[in-house]
Amino acid sequence: MSGTPWLTLPLLMIGTLLAAAVITYLSRQWERLTALLGIVVTGFWATFLWQVDLQQPLWLLPVTGQVVDLGASIERLGFTLRLEAGAIPMLIAMFFLTAVAFAIAACLSQGWSFVPFSLTLLAGYVTVTLLSTSPLAPPLIIPLLLAILATVGVFVLQAGRLSIPAGPVRSLIPPLLAFPLFLIASWYIEQMPLNPQDLSTAQTAAQLLSLGLVLLLAPVPLHGAQAAIAQSAPPVTTALLTLLGQLAALHLLYRTLATFEFVAQQAPLGLWLTWIGLVTAVWGGVAAFGATHAGRLWGYSALHDWGVILLVLAAPGSRGWSLVLFLFGLRVVSMLTAAAGLAVLEQHTGGLSLARVQGAGSRLPWNSAAFLLGGLGLAGFPLSAGFTGHWAALQIVAESDWRPAAVVLLASAGAIFGYIRLARALFGPLDNRFLAREQPLNMALALFVLFLSVGLAVAPQLMDLPIGRALLAFGS
Repeated sequence: MSGTPWLTLPLLMIGTLLAAAVITYLSRQWERLTALLGIVVTGFWATFLWQVDLQQPLWLLPVTGQVVDLGASIERLGFTLRLEAGAIPMLIAMFFLTAVAFAIAACLSQGWSFVPFSLTLLAGYVTVTLLSTSPLAPPLIIPLLLAILATVGVFVLQAGRLSIPAGPVRSLIPPLLAFPLFLIASWYIEQMPLNPQDLSTAQTAAQLLSLGLVLLLAPVPLHGAQAAIAQSAPPVTTALLTLLGQLAALHLLYRTLATFEFVAQQAPLGLWLTWIGLVTAVWGGVAAFGATHAGRLWGYSALHDWGVILLVLAAPGSRGWSLVLFLFGLRVVSMLTAAAGLAVLEQHTGGLSLARVQGAGSRLPWNSAAFLLGGLGLAGFPLSAGFTGHWAALQIVAESDWRPAAVVLLASAGAIFGYIRLARALFGPLDNRFLAREQPLNMALALFVLFLSVGLAVAPQLMDLPIGRALLAFGS
């Protein structure tokens, strides 16, 4: 075995994703087959990373007998990629998210390019997560990499549809605005050791980094892409790319605060997060109240939920981060539940306006219920997956001031009313008598996501283990 050349795990991981992307692109016409291949690749890596032990650095690759060094790194052009303990939970979450999205896509078409482009995008997010050293400190260079990944995401979100690409293109705005701020901040950080007595340099760098992080989190008024994408892009594609991007932004926020401790001391980031979280949550609820398109309603309720997460980010210490991860885990379940139901509705009705979905619930009851319950989970409705997280978030906010919590609660009620109005349309008189009924496979998928959503509403402690693992990524 000593004479066998060793592979590095980052090279193997990224290489298999890119190879799978090429294979699935060449065979993209067989959508179900490519989705199944994507499930195998992403599911394998999620399972492997869940049980990996870095104390045993050598791993024998199945079938080939090749030895893989888990602790080795890739070094190119000043960039170093290495698997570290803190990166493992992040990678598991990304692989698991993508595998679930591919599983839904195996039942519901999301466009020929969905699987190969998503695998390419995932390889990029894996690269960002594994980045340990770079010419600039990794938190300063990662915003540029996220901008590049957002460019790839534009093609994934269009999914070959002849629709106006305004929504996907708007997703480029936050990272493109944020990266110059990180670049300028890097210059101020370099000047800090030259004159330690000058606190203005550290203050300027902290304010630039804080503003860049706020822009990357895409709050109101930089939220325009979320609702527009939910209206025009395939639902599962929308859910996957939104969740991957937001997970990367949260990890970058923690990584920046851990690397540059002066940021929290020299800039009012907590105050900024409180205000942008409150405005985002309120605007999401108000806009959902007035939405007359199922996709936009879903997008605005997801924006409302994202505002609650931003609001909790302002809470100090590990308590805030543990609740943020809990909220994000419930957000994943709610968004994928709604996406599965919404994809079937769109596939059967040909659109998601109120006129199109009128009475569709009588022919598509289970998928209509999946969309409604998933969307209501984003608004914190009782007996939905998101209720426990929203209630805990409101309690934390109310500890310091009850008024923001009351305003968020009213905004949640607005989003809930939007779903009540949509439910009346879905289960009202059927206009299209030729609307096909649910297929057994789609019905089984809807029942599964409904069971999962209700199960987490009844027993939220099921999230304890994955959240405990995820906290490692935000603590190392």
